[in-house]
Order: sequence, then structure tokens, then C-alpha cells
Amino acid sequence: MNHVRRRTVLQGLAGAGLVTAVPAFAQDRLPNVTKLIAGFPAGGSIDAVSRRLGDFLRGVVAETVLVDNRPGAGGRIAIDVVRNGPSDGSQWLVTPGSMLVIYPHVYKKLAYDPVRDLLPVATIANVPLALAVGPGAPASVTDVKSYLRWVKTNPANTNIGSPAAGNITHFLAFLLGRSGQVQLQHIPFRGSAPAIQDLLGGQVPAVINPLTELLPHLSSGKLRVLGVASKQRSGFLPQVGTFVEQGHPTVVGSEWMGMFAKPDVSPRQVERMATGVRAALRTVAVREALEKLALEPADESGPQLARRIAGELAGWREVSRVFGFQMEE
Repeated sequence: MNHVRRRTVLQGLAGAGLVTAVPAFAQDRLPNVTKLIAGFPAGGSIDAVSRRLGDFLRGVVAETVLVDNRPGAGGRIAIDVVRNGPSDGSQWLVTPGSMLVIYPHVYKKLAYDPVRDLLPVATIANVPLALAVGPGAPASVTDVKSYLRWVKTNPANTNIGSPAAGNITHFLAFLLGRSGQVQLQHIPFRGSAPAIQDLLGGQVPAVINPLTELLPHLSSGKLRVLGVASKQRSGFLPQVGTFVEQGHPTVVGSEWMGMFAKPDVSPRQVERMATGVRAALRTVAVREALEKLALEPADESGPQLARRIAGELAGWREVSRVFGFQMEE
């Protein structure tokens, strides 16, 4: 990091009330090589966010900050890497929330406890989720009401895709079908890209997917976003109503990305990383990078993230009880 950028960063941290003096901030440097463990392959949104954070944090919290991609098992491998790894502050998990608030209700045997085995450091971003249709649906399907009316009268077209089985998009498809009193047939894909590929190709008429993967295809006119699952409309598509606005108050949920540490990492190191992450989220460069991915900067502290996890764990537990969906592996 050059001297001008470093001085600007540290001044910004102090100005935000996150540190009182540069020497005190410098005392808690992490190991020279610090890794952000990402549970998904290079090129995806978790990888992109981790790399943008790493660019900012390099030279601020540690001399070298690397992104270590550990894809597989729907993000569970990365969680195991961190919870079984060293406690010296050299590894930090960047993960979506489904692994922590939904997986415990889905997998009969889960190797980790989301509350006991991971310490929340900061929420990074909220990930808006949306229902979209492609060429497999007629032009008359323009909102949630017309979509449900169409599938009710065309039972052969009840297939609805999502990036994976057992995550929040799958649960939202269940909630939509239950609210709309129609049996939607969930089709799990291995990620967002293949789900959208089949949506655009007409092999599946509808998907519930992160908005970040849908937006690049809107200009072609090949897909239409019918509703968003967040409590408020998304700033990226303000003209599209929420499910709540369209008469489905139970169809609410958004994915999020957070950073976590092993619980016995030094509190001072955790505070240092949390300070760095929250400072990064206040910079124009990082915020613009997130917005290009249709992600909403969250900027929540570790305790705030812990409260969010507790609340969502309880909420999805009840949904899971009604849903009854479980996975062996």
C-alpha cells in the first residue's frame, strides 16, 4: 500500500471513530499472511467480494491478505477449514448466511454448530433475491399474481429452479407455492449460472435467484423479474414490487454475506479485522464494487450479526418444520 493511501485509510478510520490513534491501531496487526476463506469458486460473488475486501485490507490489517477458495459441499468445506484451523487470526471465513441459518435445519448430520463454532465479525452485504421468468413463460406473465394464475392453469409448467437444494432460494420457492396454493416443483441446479442458462433457454420457466445474476440479462428482454423477496423494494429494480406488496406476506427473506472467525481468536484481532471491514464498506470503491454486483452494503457489527443469526435460525426452524425438507449429504 502506498503512503498516501495508507494515510487516507487510517485517517478515515479515525474519523469514523473506529480507532483513536494510528499507533494503537498498528499494535493489533494480524499474521503477515492472512487469508479470507471463501467457500465458492473463483468468479462468483463470494469470491469477488472477498477479493475486493482483500485489496482494501492488504497493508491495513496485515501485510498480505489472500483469498483462499475452498469450494464444495455448498460452502461447508470452507466452514470446516476455519473452525478446524489455527486460532492465530490468520484465517477468516467469508460466507453466505444460508450455511448458518438454514443448513442446521436441513442436514440430518451437520459437522458444525453455527453459534458455537463460529464468531461473527461483521455483516458485509445483503443479497436481494427475486422471482424471474424467461421464454418458457408467456408474455402475459408480468407479476407474481399472473405467474401463479398461469401455473395453476398449466400444471406442466410448475417447475421452478434455484441455485441449490436446501438453501434460502429453495425455501422461498416452497413459501411461494404454499402462499399461492399451488404445488411448485423445485428444480435444484449447481449454482446460479446453470439455473439462469436453462431459464434463458426455456428449459425451466421460472427461477428464484440472487438479483445479481439476473440483472445482466434484463436488457435482452429474455427474462422478467416479477417480485423481490426482501422487506423493501430493491434500489436496483425499484419498479418491481415485493412479494409482500403483491399479497404474499410470508414470502420474505434475503441472503447475506458475513465474515466469521474461530471463536478463540484474540478479541483484539477480531476487533482489528472488524474495524477494517467496516472501514472498507464506507469507501466509495468498495461500495461501488458491491453495487455492480447488485449487493447492498450491510455494515453490521459482530454483535448485530449474532442477533440476526439468532433471529433467522428461529424463523427458518419453523418454516423447516412445516416444509419437512431434509438432506443426508
